[in-house]
Amino acid sequence: MFARVWRRLKPPPRIDGAQWSTKYRVLSNEESALKGRFSWAVSPALREIAAMATQPSVRKIVVQKSAQVGYTAGIVCNIIGYHIHYRPSVIVAAFPRTMAAKDFAAEKLDPMILSTKVLSRRIMIKSRSQGNSTLRKRFAGGLIKLVGTNSPSDVKSTSARLVIVEEPDDAASDVRGQGSSVKLLEERAKTYPDHLILIGGTPTAKDASVVEDEMRKTDKRYFHVPCHGCGDSHVPAWENVTIPEDLDAPLHEVYGRHQHARAFYACPHCGELWSEEQRIANIRRAERDGGGWVATQASETPGYYLNELLSTFDGSRVPVLARKYLEAKANLDKGDAGDMIAFTNSTLGLTWEYRGELPEEETLRARAMKYAEWSCPVGGLVPLMTVDVQHDRLAVTVWVVGRGEEMWLAYWGELFGKTVVAHDGAWIELEQYMARRVRHSTGAGLPMTAVAIDSSDGQTSDAVYAFVRKHDRSNRHVYAIKGAPDAVGRVEIWSPPKKIDPNVRSTKAARAGISISIIGTAKAKDLILGWSEQAGRVRLEGEGPARMHWYEGVRDDFYEQLLSEIKIPGRVNKNVREWKPRTDRRNEALDCTVYAVWLSRALRLHLRKPAQWDMAESQVRQAPLLEEGDDGVYSPPSTTSGTSADQPAAAPSQQPSPPSQPPASQVPVRPTPLARPHAVPRAPSSFASDDWSDRL
Repeated sequence: MFARVWRRLKPPPRIDGAQWSTKYRVLSNEESALKGRFSWAVSPALREIAAMATQPSVRKIVVQKSAQVGYTAGIVCNIIGYHIHYRPSVIVAAFPRTMAAKDFAAEKLDPMILSTKVLSRRIMIKSRSQGNSTLRKRFAGGLIKLVGTNSPSDVKSTSARLVIVEEPDDAASDVRGQGSSVKLLEERAKTYPDHLILIGGTPTAKDASVVEDEMRKTDKRYFHVPCHGCGDSHVPAWENVTIPEDLDAPLHEVYGRHQHARAFYACPHCGELWSEEQRIANIRRAERDGGGWVATQASETPGYYLNELLSTFDGSRVPVLARKYLEAKANLDKGDAGDMIAFTNSTLGLTWEYRGELPEEETLRARAMKYAEWSCPVGGLVPLMTVDVQHDRLAVTVWVVGRGEEMWLAYWGELFGKTVVAHDGAWIELEQYMARRVRHSTGAGLPMTAVAIDSSDGQTSDAVYAFVRKHDRSNRHVYAIKGAPDAVGRVEIWSPPKKIDPNVRSTKAARAGISISIIGTAKAKDLILGWSEQAGRVRLEGEGPARMHWYEGVRDDFYEQLLSEIKIPGRVNKNVREWKPRTDRRNEALDCTVYAVWLSRALRLHLRKPAQWDMAESQVRQAPLLEEGDDGVYSPPSTTSGTSADQPAAAPSQQPSPPSQPPASQVPVRPTPLARPHAVPRAPSSFASDDWSDRL
């Protein structure tokens, strides 16, 4: 009797995830064509990942993989099964969409539970009395929750010890203005000191891939395979595949004279040719004969690179991959890169570099113009301030717009301080910046015409609304704006605003509420950046309508931030391009530039007639005659080299006055004649609302 009791109460043996899989896991017909007892001989490179995922000291694992390497069945399912059996706890598995989560439950999870006895005893899949459903499974001591990343409630509601993120590149990058879904999911595990976060997926575009960005923080492990000929190990790569040509064969429309059925892999050290049987045998004996995973940089987080050359499946044999490559190359030669992108991402497990989509940073830097910060050349007439709100700072740009929406950057910088509390921190400094003027080349001081402030973050939106209520006025509107949830470009740049929080029983200002303007950010990025070599305003050189200019000496990160997003084909529909942020840089400068284009449209500057621009130029030219240095209206900023935050730096071509001369503020300022002499027509009556003399 005691023997039977001790056998039943004896703790299970200590094993890792890889050992658990071979001891308990059974594959069903629904999961795989290789039904029966699970074996790592099918996917030898995955064994260490499963073992590492159950080590007590490991908190996070990242896998950048190709398709068809057995990752979902070999890693995701086995790790879930191990924790149900050995370490019961709350498990959250996140998929790009809810439908993908349902497919995983029906095709992978439920069949695994039914075919593996130790799991079927713990989870009654068909029992509704325990609260089980397609996306929720309860078991003694834990819960499995399958979620889609496009819902804030799903990615934020449940704390979990095990968090699994499938295909992070397809996950929502901004969940209704609350941030990246991957980051929100990682927050769910913080309450567990022994948590594990498993992130795995196929990469997309270079510098815009989430899994690529996560891999940068890991130890970057590559699987080395020994050669049966020389014994040296190397990382399997497509460069070692040879597709022979038969010059006597007839020319094929797609394959040319290449014989993909005879393609083979060769050792890069000794040149030994590998048959498919030898390639698979070398992979299976890799860890035993001195190969296996090797880290290439120091990090506490393991990161694994997997490509399809490490697969033993029939569909991943070298001749099959060679045929796919030749078909993709044939389409690429015709100008269609879609299949080659898929081959690079899904077969090689590498990111695709979209060359020519955006200009280089050095190209923009070489086009910088010689004018000072907080100043603009003769064509600029309407200063617009835009603000992107972060939790610890405000990113600010000042663009000056002229005829044909030609734009000059007058300022780019950041104001550091708290932004969650209204009228405190960085908001105080922003008030001072709004009162500053842009020095026109004629000597006139141009006041801010309008200000646009980002209010999309729910944690700072109340502070933005309070700032707008306080500072919005008829001669200088302050707008609260939000970006539309559109990555394609279907929403127009400008659309009528809507009112929020009106209070009919309160003051007149409160009754009006706050106008929230929705920006078609994707369409504005199409206009500014474009994605073809012939599109995008940033590519236009010289002067004239739609050109964009910036000053020498602008903060160096302006150029990389302006080029911080790229429009690439979507993973679901390759024919539709979507804007994706690049993961190697910030994007506040681009966001502020988008807001400036929206402000131009909101003020209808792109629709102004020549007569209206003529009147505005006339008033700017006459302004210095009315301004004096001591009247308290405007003093031209000092052009000496010693400047402060309120005194913009001088242009590189200006020299400080000799000590014997009077200070710059005492020297009378003469207006510089405009580049285009013209007669000033009489302003139409509709232009009265834009009367600059009242503002000056």
